[in-house]
Amino acid sequence: MVDAVIIGGGPAGVSAGTVLQRKGYKTCIIDTRIFPREKLCAGVLTVKSIQILHHIYKDLNFGNMNMRDIHKIELLYNSKVIGKYTVDNAYRVINRTEFDNELLKYYKKVGGIVYDGQKKYKIVYDKSVIVLSDGTKIPYRVLIGADGMNSQVRSYVSRSWKASVLCFEKFIPNLSDEDTIKIDFSGILGGYSWRIPGKDRIGVGLGEFYIRGMKKKPARYKRYFESQGITDINSIKGAFVSYGNFVRKPIKDHVLLVGDAAGLIDAMTGEGIYFAIESGRQASLTIIDHLERSVPLTAYINRIGKIHKKMREQSVYNKFLYAPVFQWISIGYIRKHPKFVQRVLDNAISTYHTGYAKEMKRNRKF
Repeated sequence: MVDAVIIGGGPAGVSAGTVLQRKGYKTCIIDTRIFPREKLCAGVLTVKSIQILHHIYKDLNFGNMNMRDIHKIELLYNSKVIGKYTVDNAYRVINRTEFDNELLKYYKKVGGIVYDGQKKYKIVYDKSVIVLSDGTKIPYRVLIGADGMNSQVRSYVSRSWKASVLCFEKFIPNLSDEDTIKIDFSGILGGYSWRIPGKDRIGVGLGEFYIRGMKKKPARYKRYFESQGITDINSIKGAFVSYGNFVRKPIKDHVLLVGDAAGLIDAMTGEGIYFAIESGRQASLTIIDHLERSVPLTAYINRIGKIHKKMREQSVYNKFLYAPVFQWISIGYIRKHPKFVQRVLDNAISTYHTGYAKEMKRNRKF
């Protein structure tokens, strides 16, 4: 028997497993894919993400990864620049395939067991047993669902939850050594498009609210990617995510949801790595309290209360930035108040040292 079985080998699951392993508990990770595996993600680490990574992975060597620190950011509307900023807190662009694999290697280093390539595993919830593809049975005390936006585990915990945003992305070589993150708010329904340069490649993509029945690759997507120098529309990959729509009660019996499986994504920016790592950490601390002091696993809801509170705040301002009826007001505000935007980029996004409401109130005082 293991203390915790973790479904999913991304940052959320690996972080939960690493904390538990460090405390002497026995865990294993199960994933359908074989690592290293390709991951659709722009791969931006904010300061808060880097700080929590160093807290959990004490001697993690970023030098093993292709990465780049970006200080320049441009915001656009209809492909026209509405603001240029040089931020104090660099946004670190990494390759998610490399990044996730390095975290998984670290988890193995502290004693974690990984069963990847398990395409036909089965979860027997009423018996607390995982059956692997080869028939091997693994009894567990607690199960963590860290299996992403298309989570199998979530269907057991919360059947009604659904993702709301559809994203597409393509990586192209960084031939000209671009060094500026570019975000364009126009032409996308309730979302934005991006061009994010890494060390040797550029992530080009877009994300917008998905309406049932809409085509997954409408003509405007083709026009956008062609404007970015990408003509092979069939090579572009897509995935569902969610902005602000989280699972209110991410626990049932001895099963907890973390990261994307719990819908924990920044409702303003779409950043998911920080919430993934932090929710994985809080899930592991909840499990430790449960196993050592019989604290109910439902305490996990209170532990991630700060994440839910932050997401609720973000959801309010999300409407002003992305809803067409309000967007023109927000775009005008961005144009007129560059110092406010820079403080938001440094303090409300990169570090969470403050929030949008506090920055707007502070801006009115100047």
